[in-house]
Amino acid sequence: MSQGTRALALTAATLVASAAWPRARAQIPVRPPVYPVAIENRGALAHFDRALASLTEDPTERVRVIHWGDSNVAADLWTAITRDTLQARFGNGGSGYLLPRTHGSWHRVPVRLTTDGGWAVRRRGFTEGFGPNDGLWGIAGVAMEPARPGATLTVELPEAGVGRTFELHLLARPRPGRLEVRIDGGPWEELSTRQSRIGLLVYRRFFDAGPHRVRIRHAGGVPRILGVTVDRPHGVTYDVMGINGHRASAINGWNEALLADQLRRRRPDLVVLSYGGNEALDPNLGFGVYEQQTRDAIRRIRHLTPRASCLLVGPLATFPRHAERMARVTDIQRRLATELGCAFWDSSATSGGPGSLRRWARFPGMVGSDHLHLGRVGYEAVGRGFVAALLGGR
Repeated sequence: MSQGTRALALTAATLVASAAWPRARAQIPVRPPVYPVAIENRGALAHFDRALASLTEDPTERVRVIHWGDSNVAADLWTAITRDTLQARFGNGGSGYLLPRTHGSWHRVPVRLTTDGGWAVRRRGFTEGFGPNDGLWGIAGVAMEPARPGATLTVELPEAGVGRTFELHLLARPRPGRLEVRIDGGPWEELSTRQSRIGLLVYRRFFDAGPHRVRIRHAGGVPRILGVTVDRPHGVTYDVMGINGHRASAINGWNEALLADQLRRRRPDLVVLSYGGNEALDPNLGFGVYEQQTRDAIRRIRHLTPRASCLLVGPLATFPRHAERMARVTDIQRRLATELGCAFWDSSATSGGPGSLRRWARFPGMVGSDHLHLGRVGYEAVGRGFVAALLGGR
């Protein structure tokens, strides 16, 4: 599914006045109703709520959220509203875990990643695969390998006012792979990713508050970059792990040992899974199969993050033609949340429930041109509703 914003024309009201009979201004709303939606099974967020309370009492603490999802999350629009709100209130914990935009994710954070020279995506999709189906894609479900010798990845860290920790997450494996890393104007430092066992290899550096540039260059073999992290020492960090076209069942194909290694380093206080839209749009996917695949994915994440709170986010609303399947998917997620000890937030209810998206489509910026995604204004409305529910009146 593509990400787009539908341009709609809105006729402005005009006031035609006369000395004897002034006419009233036409009342044309510029925004549709956005309904408040509470989080169900709120008690499942007890750990996250305690972590925020501890951070309020002690600003040197850290709270970390990992938010997985499909293209609605990959756009980092409603998640950006959530991240910015939490960081403004509880402290900015940094930009978090990042991948280049060319690999299906957008990160609306100060840190910028750019590539040059050609990189290949490594992940599995539901219509096609990108590279070997080895499951070694890490915590985001997508990684990158150089497509040509000398390919570079540049990470730009702007001035921040505080020091930051930078990590480069690499796949260690028993095959040749070499990278060179250069910090600002310093010398090139060589890294080998060849090790006897498959696992996580982390290159870590601490930077002061000033602006910095990290250049990563292919130097030989086939190194695989899983991602980079840029964290501040305290506050809220919100890792956005969205992939276009993905489903919850994709998690079942990720290498569990590698995923466990990265999750131990990130130590999330809250894990959020926002899937269901792509599943609802697939008429060939039986609901029994969908339920079992999603249950397995949630169980895997719960097993690997035992201390974290868990929140399932139901799919966004659609136009009426998809309402029946979307409602079934939403009901299954609600039931799984109760079964597996997760909270649940019904995002479709912000516009009135499955099939209600037509109500928003008459307003500029609310719905994308494909009638499947939202526009920027719509995502921002959902983001405000989501973070309000997450804070629970706090």
